[in-house]
Amino acid sequence: MHNKPLRILPSTVVADPSFRVMTWITETAIHLVTHLLIVNALGVFSDPSVVQLSESFGGPHGKDFSDENDVSAGQIIGSITLHVGKRCHGLELQVAAPVAQTFTHGGDGGTLNTLTLNADEYITSMEAHWGKHKGHTRIFYLSFGTSDGKSVSGGSMTDSKSTVTAPEGFQLGGFFGRQGDELDLLGAIWTRIEAVTAAPVVDSPGTVAPADIQDPVTKPPGSTKIGRRATLLSESFGGPHGDQFSDQSSVKSGQKVKSLTLHIGNRCHGLELQIAEPVAASFAHGGEGGNYKTLTLREDEYITSMEAHWGKKDDRTRIFYLSFGTNFGITVSGGTKTDTKNSVSAPVGYQLGGFFGRDGDEIDLIGVVWSSIEVVEETPVSAVSADEDIQLSEVFGGPHGIAFSDINSIKLSQTVSTIALRTGDRCHGLSLGISSPKDAMFSHGGDGGKENTLTLAPGEYITSMEAHWGKKNGHTRIFHLTFTTNAGHSIAGGGTTDDKSIVTAPEGFQLSGFHGRSESEIDQLGVIWTRIGAKDIELMDMPGSDNGTNGTSIRNWVGPNVGNPSDTACYRKSVGFGSGDVCPLGYGNDDDDCLAQCPLSYPVRCYAECIPQNDDCALEIMTKIGSVVVVAFNIATLNVFGEIMALYKTTKWAITCAANIISVVRSLIYFLRYQQTTAPQGDTEVLLTVAYQSDVVLIDLPVAVCACLGLPIPKKAQYADAALSIVEGIVKQAITNGDEILSSGKNALNLLTGSSVLNDSSTTVDELQDLINKKSSCGWELKRLTDRVVYAVNDVRNNTPNAAVNDIRVTVYSSAIVLNDIPTVTNNCMGELLATKTMSAAYETRYLLRKTFGVIIDQVIEKASTDMGASVAEDEYLLEVSNMGLVALSTVDPTGIAYMASQFVQPICGPTAYLGEIDDGTLHDALSLTTVDEAFEGSYGSWTKVGDGVVRLIFKSTDTEDVTVVIHSGGDDYANVDVNAGETVTWESTISELHDKNMYLDRWRPEDSRKVANAEMVNKAKQASGSAQLSATTFEVLQSTTTGANVCKRELKLDEKFIWTETDQDTIMW
Repeated sequence: MHNKPLRILPSTVVADPSFRVMTWITETAIHLVTHLLIVNALGVFSDPSVVQLSESFGGPHGKDFSDENDVSAGQIIGSITLHVGKRCHGLELQVAAPVAQTFTHGGDGGTLNTLTLNADEYITSMEAHWGKHKGHTRIFYLSFGTSDGKSVSGGSMTDSKSTVTAPEGFQLGGFFGRQGDELDLLGAIWTRIEAVTAAPVVDSPGTVAPADIQDPVTKPPGSTKIGRRATLLSESFGGPHGDQFSDQSSVKSGQKVKSLTLHIGNRCHGLELQIAEPVAASFAHGGEGGNYKTLTLREDEYITSMEAHWGKKDDRTRIFYLSFGTNFGITVSGGTKTDTKNSVSAPVGYQLGGFFGRDGDEIDLIGVVWSSIEVVEETPVSAVSADEDIQLSEVFGGPHGIAFSDINSIKLSQTVSTIALRTGDRCHGLSLGISSPKDAMFSHGGDGGKENTLTLAPGEYITSMEAHWGKKNGHTRIFHLTFTTNAGHSIAGGGTTDDKSIVTAPEGFQLSGFHGRSESEIDQLGVIWTRIGAKDIELMDMPGSDNGTNGTSIRNWVGPNVGNPSDTACYRKSVGFGSGDVCPLGYGNDDDDCLAQCPLSYPVRCYAECIPQNDDCALEIMTKIGSVVVVAFNIATLNVFGEIMALYKTTKWAITCAANIISVVRSLIYFLRYQQTTAPQGDTEVLLTVAYQSDVVLIDLPVAVCACLGLPIPKKAQYADAALSIVEGIVKQAITNGDEILSSGKNALNLLTGSSVLNDSSTTVDELQDLINKKSSCGWELKRLTDRVVYAVNDVRNNTPNAAVNDIRVTVYSSAIVLNDIPTVTNNCMGELLATKTMSAAYETRYLLRKTFGVIIDQVIEKASTDMGASVAEDEYLLEVSNMGLVALSTVDPTGIAYMASQFVQPICGPTAYLGEIDDGTLHDALSLTTVDEAFEGSYGSWTKVGDGVVRLIFKSTDTEDVTVVIHSGGDDYANVDVNAGETVTWESTISELHDKNMYLDRWRPEDSRKVANAEMVNKAKQASGSAQLSATTFEVLQSTTTGANVCKRELKLDEKFIWTETDQDTIMW
């Protein structure tokens, strides 16, 4: 479910905050309305359709200010005044309507320059120059332009400058930044010119970003980076008891923490965090028992770590001990230490800003809300609202037939071209023809009756449906249907009855599909309305943020039907505990070790097994799993790199070397072009300095050069002088000649031979030209990832020389390469795959690639120890793994990677990992919402990165009996929701508890509806591992199924086996 906002590792459930997902099903069905939301802890962020923030310019000095809470759409600006001298001392913005007010910032010094606006004139641009004054970055010059071409400006121009312009339909409505007696930092607040009414929303929170996550590019000095998270969430520790709490919506970036107080005794009773700025606040959780211990922070002191210990008290998991540390080395702690413990540290640039978890009179579960030390501006994300674009009508008819829904086939932008009815005395079937964006036909019911078709003209759409229903052979059927268009045309058929009703499209909506029940005839029918003019979110749409690589950028979705099961079951991967009995990300504590959470393809936990969706657990194999798990795991990771190295030896060395260097140069040119287009900096020396701060030059290029020269990869990045000389030469060539280097095979060969990287005469210009023409970065990006895995593991070993393998695994699983790099690179590979593969095949290939990297990472981690955990010498270790990169993949076309991966990825259950942060889309596409059988048929919704942090499931029942929905998270039973017949029930939880896990729902009949006459005898049968030898007796079971109630009565004779099966189970999972 992570969303670690969404970061979905190993899998995540989330949905749009604004939409109401209705899953329409039938009599024995539940309408599932899904709201899974994500939060941005910047506080309450303004609706981006009304207010948008520009980039900000200047420095980190002065005090924060913002007009954001006071601006509004439709306001009228009267004038703007600048207080300027050699620098910009201050400014004033006069607002005339709807409420007269003045926004004043900075000091009163300097000369006043005023621009008075005419009617219907708006300020639409701002140019800012900044520089140093007495060691502080200040705003030196400002210029504002209007829609009428007028401007006002003042101050001294500098070389550091930038311009921002209002989005279409917006004007300057206020400012934000930092100030003292002058302006230190400034950004524009754009407000919509026309007045609108919009509900405020909040941005999504970020996943905990480990310290090794770096920005892909360097911003201009003094500018505020857009897209950095204001808050991040840590892992949480403790148990599922108590009431949920979260400070996330109240935590601000740039806030100042005053003190932390612990209420402690034998356990941790409560805690309180005092906030001094920007607004005084107090976050208090738990009870008031115990003694008080307070840590008061000094200037520039921040809380940067938390250690938690937990255990059982009165059958409830409680927090027993807490310890917090600051960047000054000061700590506050209290309680009783236990064997079960873990710690979290703030990512670079963040501090402890609040908490989330569960509490009562004590603390039951706790996690940290990290807040950015500096004020940051997050990129506004437009929410996708299914509630706005999709509505379902009520249904008419009866509970018979098979449930159907067109919801996952509908495109919001589709054009309905025809509707056909097949009717006689009743309605046998109907079809809806779609002409764009591609031809499609939604058909339901049987082939009987006479067909009648209505063809719609351009711009014509269906706006109403009239349905008549009645009884036939004891079943309620649809007897008559009439559909009418906006042009007044209609189509009708079947026999009329007294039971009838009409549904009409909401204003601005049209008929786009159906939901209901059918077999040889239509038994039940309702309409799916969609908003006219609504747009679909497509896979190939560019995501809202740059992913920092030079591959083909597409939306990162889990995708529909990813990882279909290939067998009847798989064995859950088992790894050892880290220090403090901590399990790696994606694994759960199984008392003796850590077992993988069940993946999407086998979502149902069955002890040491995982089984497919809707399957039942085979009890007889439970005692046999232990040894099989070990054997299966050994087979799964056996000789992975031996296979890769065998392939490498068959690959032509020279062209492989060239491929690596060319890929690095292409990435370097991409990076330098970004610098030149977004932050012009001038001469070669400046660009060279910037380039040497990037991973491309620090890691990728030296590794590639060493591989080509046959040099070992040094353990502490101390490269040989020859290698560094070649690296510097290549970087300078990239800066000087740019794209010309890769414009032809001849130029590339000149670069390689001139830099002494490649001296093999067999490398021809034609071979290099073919390599350049492919423009495939997938193979090299995968190879680069493997190099970085080695570096990441090595960093852990250097920082903790005596670390056990299990501790290395825990650290690496939470590193940037796992949480960010692998999801991004493999998703970009999928973008290339779509050129030659179907979408389904491309998703499956990406899934295989991610599984492959899981095996590779485990293999690299395992190589860190041999012989019962005895550590391998560091030099020997590095020599062994330095060539483990997927070098040969650099020259392989992406369409061949899946076959290579499949040779060593075995069917064993690791968690569904490396999903990354999921981009906006439908639940079906973005989160792989999958239903089996009829109970949840037609469930739908949207996932966006905007929300309130609440997971909200709305179950709307059209069943004739009461049912129970069991909610599973990460394979564990999380909650039971009783849904009475015909009722609507809302269930809520929080993202902070459910992120990073599969969510799986199944519906069961309550036990009392089975009317078991001899419950004790049945229980014996269930407990006997699937079969029982019983003495002669008689009992009866009434099993309710989707087709009605069937009474089973039989006599069991002596020594006769009785097989108990749970047959009435329907599921939903994503």
